[in-house]
Amino acid sequence: MKQILLAIIIAVSLTNAAYSQQKDTIFIKGGQQIICTKIKATKDVYSFTYNTSDTTTINTNILKTLVDSVHYFTKNKDVKTKKIKEEKLKNQVAKNDSAITNSNQPKAINNEVVNNQPKEKSWNFKAAIGINLGNVLDLNNPSSTDKSTFTLTTSLDLQANYKKQGKRFEITNELHYIFGLQKEGLKTGNPIQRVQDDLATLHDISFGIDKKNKWNYNTIFKINTSLFTIYNGDYFKDENNLGRIQAFASPYSITISPGLKYEASNSFRISLSPYSFQLYGISNKEITNKGIFITDKDGAGNYKNFLFKRQGAEVNFWFDKNVKQWLEMQYRLSFSSDYVENFGNNGLMDGLFITKFTLFKNIYLTHRATLKNNLSGNFLKPYLNQNILISYAKTF
Repeated sequence: MKQILLAIIIAVSLTNAAYSQQKDTIFIKGGQQIICTKIKATKDVYSFTYNTSDTTTINTNILKTLVDSVHYFTKNKDVKTKKIKEEKLKNQVAKNDSAITNSNQPKAINNEVVNNQPKEKSWNFKAAIGINLGNVLDLNNPSSTDKSTFTLTTSLDLQANYKKQGKRFEITNELHYIFGLQKEGLKTGNPIQRVQDDLATLHDISFGIDKKNKWNYNTIFKINTSLFTIYNGDYFKDENNLGRIQAFASPYSITISPGLKYEASNSFRISLSPYSFQLYGISNKEITNKGIFITDKDGAGNYKNFLFKRQGAEVNFWFDKNVKQWLEMQYRLSFSSDYVENFGNNGLMDGLFITKFTLFKNIYLTHRATLKNNLSGNFLKPYLNQNILISYAKTF
């Protein structure tokens, strides 16, 4: 009886030892191999467990960019033999397959490769500044006077986005600014005029409904205003003594759109808000009293300096795509309609399309297009403003 019990114990021990050898293997670029268990793949890293030479168990992770391939060892329920399921990365080349197939016994793990990796960033920042100089010269025109006009256009685009791997909370922050001016001729007496002065920010705060963050509860905040004080005639000084017509926060608009966001892919997102509203106001009293932006009056007959506007339903589209190293697209488009008051006749369209072509490292040829339209007018004739600039962009 004792012999039978001893044989059973030995058989169980050998079985457990055999199964303990069924461990996964991570093949690192450069030839190293990591013998480990409990591999879990996320978007950017592999997390796993391994034992050191002193039998210490360590839970850690490794960036996918450092890995050639991963071998999973599993037990086949039908044949009861182990099989190998190989997961290949998209950027793996054929020579890596040959190297893995013909590899020798696993090498000792290099702790520096695994542990001394750059930490994943929760916040990502990106900045781009663009400039364009132009000149229109018309001399000796038989039907008109000579003309010489100089223009300067600058742009600023900032991004600060928060996303932590495995967490449901995300924040998107964007700032887009375009500024342009022109001057007639080279005479010092000719005043400088404004061409553009548009500041827009977008803030999207979302919380994932599922673990993959495909569906999210979100709220979008959009802020629009200008920066410089502008006088009648689009001048930066009161050349004709008619006073201010625009200034910082005069006017301003804040649009708030709570709703649901669907992330179809890393490049494409859709946000649908069943109800959005806008806070529209003027902070400068002189500009308010001219009734340029708000024509509604209060009970005393004075122009109002604040309005609460119902925007109704709003849908927002985001498209961000990089094509290798030479093309970058950042497109934003939204539609809104106040179905409460006049469905289908007072909708608004607002779009910003930024396309960058790489010239050199961090230097781009940038095309910026702004598209706006009131759907109650001619849908096929939207307001279009476009600029082509040389820009410098940096991600950090």
